Amino acid sequence: MIIFTPAKINLGLRVLEKREDGFHNLDSYLYAIPLYDIIEILPHQSDELVQTGIPSSATIKNNLVYQALELLRNDYEIPPLKIHLHKQIPVQAGLGGGSGNAVGMLQLLNREFDLKIDHEQMLQYAAALGSDCPFFVNAQPCRISSRGELFSSTHLSLKSIHIIVIKPHLAISTAEAFSVIKPSAMSLPEITSINRKDYQNQLLNDFDIALSAKYPEIQEIKEWLLQQGAFMASLSGSGSAVFGLFEKKPMIEFPFDAFIWQASML
Repeated sequence: MIIFTPAKINLGLRVLEKREDGFHNLDSYLYAIPLYDIIEILPHQSDELVQTGIPSSATIKNNLVYQALELLRNDYEIPPLKIHLHKQIPVQAGLGGGSGNAVGMLQLLNREFDLKIDHEQMLQYAAALGSDCPFFVNAQPCRISSRGELFSSTHLSLKSIHIIVIKPHLAISTAEAFSVIKPSAMSLPEITSINRKDYQNQLLNDFDIALSAKYPEIQEIKEWLLQQGAFMASLSGSGSAVFGLFEKKPMIEFPFDAFIWQASML
């Protein structure tokens, strides 16, 4: 059985006060984009993880796909499996590829073995795997809060908008990203109340601001996307992928040696 798991972008991301548990409260809008990883599971004599596509240094034990399997095995009998993970979403990019993979694996196992996990249970399992994992259970536009595990739906639609994602040859860990920012006192505005032409100035990403100063190539990519006509260009999450949103598909040639992907939003 096969499942396709999407990437996401952050439309703004404010890092608010630090919590007593050591995490920060966050405020961000998440939107799924039609860039997918693919997971296939097959019966096997022992657990095996085969990874193809974009290289990843993750071993089977620290891959979220396998961790999702082990999580369900705490409550259900699941036989040994061969897992084929084909990566098309760059890693350490702020696109949520690993989190989407984890939730896709939960959903795949639920269907394949008829585990009868309901929606609320699925959200709980997803939250146990990572703060932004619950988003991928439905992968619908939402606003996240708390550590990222709380979300509320929004009527935001980017249907027919053209998106370009450019990931430079940078690997930015979450720890590094948090080390260079200062908490913000300002939450994001209500996204449905602002015009798209104001996204760039009002949907701010605190990681974008700090990491653009540290890594000039991020700022260069953003400026180039805006010059090509994007109404918004920003780091996604804590990076290092930069996305540009366009009202119509631009006819451009890319001057960057980087991962580049583009599509019309569904």
